Amino acid sequence: MCGIVGYIGKEEALGYLIDSLRVLEYRGYDSAGVALLDNQKRIQIKKSKGKLGNLINLTDNATDLHGSVGIGHTRWATQGIPSDINAHPHSNTDTSVVIVHNGIINNYLELKEDLIKNYKIAFTSETDSEIVAHLIGVFQNQGLSLKDSLIKTIERLKGSYALAIICKQEPDKIFLACNEAPLIIGIGNNQDLFCASDSSALLQYTNKIIRLKDLELAELGRNGEYKLYDLHSKEIKNPEIQILTGDPLLLDKAGFKHYLLKEIHEQPSIIRKLLSSHLDEDLNIQFPEVDSQILKDIDRIIILGCGTAYYAGMVGKILLETLSHIPTEIEFSSELLARPVLANEKTLLIAISQSGETADTLLAVKSAIQKGARILAVTNRPESSLASLAKKSTVLIQAGVEVSVAATKSFTSQMFCLYLLAIKLAELRSDKKLSAANKEELNWIKGELRYIPQIMEQALSRAEIYRSKILPFAGRHAFIFLGRGVNYPIALEGALKLKEITYMQATGYAAGEMKHGPIATIDENIPTLSILLPGPTYHKTLHNCIEAKTRGAPSLGIVADGDNEAIRELDVIFPVPQMPSSGEIKALGHKQFEDILSPFISVIPLQLIAYYLAEYMGKDVDQPRNLAKSVTVE
Repeated sequence: MCGIVGYIGKEEALGYLIDSLRVLEYRGYDSAGVALLDNQKRIQIKKSKGKLGNLINLTDNATDLHGSVGIGHTRWATQGIPSDINAHPHSNTDTSVVIVHNGIINNYLELKEDLIKNYKIAFTSETDSEIVAHLIGVFQNQGLSLKDSLIKTIERLKGSYALAIICKQEPDKIFLACNEAPLIIGIGNNQDLFCASDSSALLQYTNKIIRLKDLELAELGRNGEYKLYDLHSKEIKNPEIQILTGDPLLLDKAGFKHYLLKEIHEQPSIIRKLLSSHLDEDLNIQFPEVDSQILKDIDRIIILGCGTAYYAGMVGKILLETLSHIPTEIEFSSELLARPVLANEKTLLIAISQSGETADTLLAVKSAIQKGARILAVTNRPESSLASLAKKSTVLIQAGVEVSVAATKSFTSQMFCLYLLAIKLAELRSDKKLSAANKEELNWIKGELRYIPQIMEQALSRAEIYRSKILPFAGRHAFIFLGRGVNYPIALEGALKLKEITYMQATGYAAGEMKHGPIATIDENIPTLSILLPGPTYHKTLHNCIEAKTRGAPSLGIVADGDNEAIRELDVIFPVPQMPSSGEIKALGHKQFEDILSPFISVIPLQLIAYYLAEYMGKDVDQPRNLAKSVTVE
């Protein structure tokens, strides 16, 4: 999750490092640091606890911080508390070797004990990362080159790592190594080279990258020269150069107070873009970036995700089973790693990850590939590790850069892509009369999808209404979110958003499960917020709301315009617009699809509720404590 950057070239490195770290701060903001190697073979390290701004203040006041070779780091703490001492870069005892690290060294205690016992090493930090610098230094003291010392070190490491190393003995080089953690080389246009743990940090300098594979090393030198090696020191010839197609990250809030609020308001335009890409005027769904063969003759689907992506996958499971009748499982990626993956060549594994670098998801995908499963990636990043594993079967959610750590626009775009995929699979199955939905119903759903951006915009226009209705509850210590059917995952997502950015306790439940235990926690201090939209489970959910209200809990609800019954029963309502043709599906005689598109409507007030409570409470909305955007460690 930490961000790694590096530069070697003809210019001063510091500016490149700081600008790149700005882009990667979403990966961690517990601390940050840089190390520069000057032409006198001196290494200067500056690092500071807290956000990147603290490091910038430190470097702005440093008059002796020079060098055209440098590495930098922004940290999300895994081993050792956030502090100046635990911040990266780390060095060996005489600061002749300096490293930055992303990942977790599982056997660091064993290695640390060995270094203390046999080499009398005195450690200065609590991190697992520091042992890497000391190990390299030990091997260099035995007369080995930096490359060979790094190889010897890697042979002793167990765990995940992305490493960038500079060294006084070889001052014109940066060495890189990675295993189960992303690391990328950027090839500049002026004989300069870059490295980063995320390609977004390189877009401002180059669009040509090389992605290091597991257990590969790279040597970056002067004049744009680079070499890749395997662990046997054999050079890897002609590594694949990828061309990035994204735009440089512009850190522009576009007049909004926070990135999160901006990104919430961007959702309708992203859905329009997805409609344009995948649904033509004749309502034909196309996935030009997906090998159509992997969608045929499927007898089982497994969906993988973490956090918000998991909840998008929950919606996808409901849609896939409802529309196509393909048995579908949804798994936390980390849980699938805890047991054998039961998959074969007729299993489609759909892996969802905004960044495409989520460590648990990547490991689970690799395990499924070994069993012969077909892989479909749903990601925001075409050049990501996940997209690479899925080869030519990637659905791009086209959400653009999401700066705020709390996912909003990536969630709705993931959901939308899963809707399109479920309909496409239902159409393929309908030829064999295996689909749960007929052609008329599928065409109705596709037609309704075109209204989604407009309805989302109408809901967003009510933001101030939602703000005024939720602020009186800012002092409550806990919330309960209720939903049924396709809106149960949305209740879970709403609770997650509230937890992430307000730090309040919030729990989502399937509404029907309230009376099976959770109702014991309810009292007048815990509001229940229910998703209560028209559909086959409407009256059952309303009854659950009344049960909670009877126990003294303030009853809040997301309610469709004109729902007088809910208005009469609930204490506070958050009104949302209805779909323009919501009555048509009833006329077709298939009321079970009445609420099928409601998640795109119900999620908007939940996102805004979390945002306005967090803003009112003075929380750091875009960079909440303890979190990181891209979780690249297990």
